[in-house]
Amino acid sequence: MTLRTALASMAVLFTLPAWSAALPDIVLLGDDIRVAVLQQCPQPCRSGSNSVATAPQGSSASSIASLAQRAKHAVIVVDATQGPLPITREHIQVARQSGVPSLSILLVNVAQVDDTELLELEELEIRELMNAYEMHGDSAPVFYDASHAAEMPVQQVNGLASALAALKDEPARPELGLTDVTGKNLATVIYLLTPEESALSLPLRKDSPVNVWVNGQVGHATVSSTNVLNPGDNGELALQLSAPVSAAAGSRLLLEREGRIIALGVVVGISAR
Repeated sequence: MTLRTALASMAVLFTLPAWSAALPDIVLLGDDIRVAVLQQCPQPCRSGSNSVATAPQGSSASSIASLAQRAKHAVIVVDATQGPLPITREHIQVARQSGVPSLSILLVNVAQVDDTELLELEELEIRELMNAYEMHGDSAPVFYDASHAAEMPVQQVNGLASALAALKDEPARPELGLTDVTGKNLATVIYLLTPEESALSLPLRKDSPVNVWVNGQVGHATVSSTNVLNPGDNGELALQLSAPVSAAAGSRLLLEREGRIIALGVVVGISAR
């Protein structure tokens, strides 16, 4: 069963992150090199109508999701000398679940890779990862911090500055218009990630502890379902929260352990009981 099929069937102390008051228009996701890319970006990255931000190295998946929850676009930054890493996949998962409408690709350290075919394969692999999570990989624009082909359009070869220039007219993120309900019992349908998809893959059964991210709220819960879900499974999962959360049926969520995503899901219903 595909992720689309699994998630389409889905009819603690919760806290908001410190940056929730000033969420960016564009987020940088991907390799840890994204932090240096933003720090080194010239004036175009610090001016204009779009605010740009990235999470510190070592940030949990839920913290990154909270940063991205109002972004209209995410740039997936990949070090071309390494190619896409497991964190690349995880941040694409984060972008999907936090509702980022569109992604682009930024390959950096391109000048250190003297192999055009390798760069093209890396780009293809990133696009395939996006497509695996329904993030429109085939149409994602790609940018480079240096040219690797004579025919490359000049607007694509100035790194993040070029990406931001191309994204200046990106439309505002649409509002979903869902009606939030507050409660401590969460009915969900989830897809439990496989070892190939997650740095931490494990089964979930009754009383399993998890961290939950939904609508920028992060907190603790335990599984109250009696059914067991194994990596690669999708199905219903009931969660008992440590404190009330506000969310709507249809809201996307992440389940996390030790700062790493273990499951992608959608809220089916919330109750106070």
